[in-house]
Amino acid sequence: MLAKPLNVLESRDLKIPDLSEIGYVFAKYMKNSDLLLLSGKVGVGKTEFARLIIRGIAKKENFDIEEISSPTFALIQSYDFQDCKISHIDLYRVNGEVELFELGIPDIFDSQITLLEWPEILDMESLSRYVFIKIKEAKKIKEARDIKIEFFGNRWGSLTRALLGCGHFKSEKI
Repeated sequence: MLAKPLNVLESRDLKIPDLSEIGYVFAKYMKNSDLLLLSGKVGVGKTEFARLIIRGIAKKENFDIEEISSPTFALIQSYDFQDCKISHIDLYRVNGEVELFELGIPDIFDSQITLLEWPEILDMESLSRYVFIKIKEAKKIKEARDIKIEFFGNRWGSLTRALLGCGHFKSEKI
């Protein structure tokens, strides 16, 4: 992980429609070579958040996508769209960084949008540009979520401004 994020956005007590809106903002601004690292406990909503982004990109391209499968057992689910390619990756069953490299997963980061769950086994020091998203259950409201988004590297300005514009976040400039 780079020393410090360039910007941090946080929000608490988000309900499903709020998370959908945030997912669609990501979908609107993501492009090939964008790397999103999704962190949180089992069942907190990492896969669902990735699905929201994939659904948003499909909608943006007028592509009807019926089912977005979890990559938990397949490890990688890939989607080819007109303007981008997406790989949704779940590292929960990967045993370490050696296996990660044997599978060739880091090789795809620069060529497509990568939504990666369970990023903790990555050597984040080697990554130069990514978004780290931490999702956890809200303490006050049942079925709500707290989210923290950290932006590392350059060229996240448009996405950051759009997320701030949706009204769910406060910004902590670093």
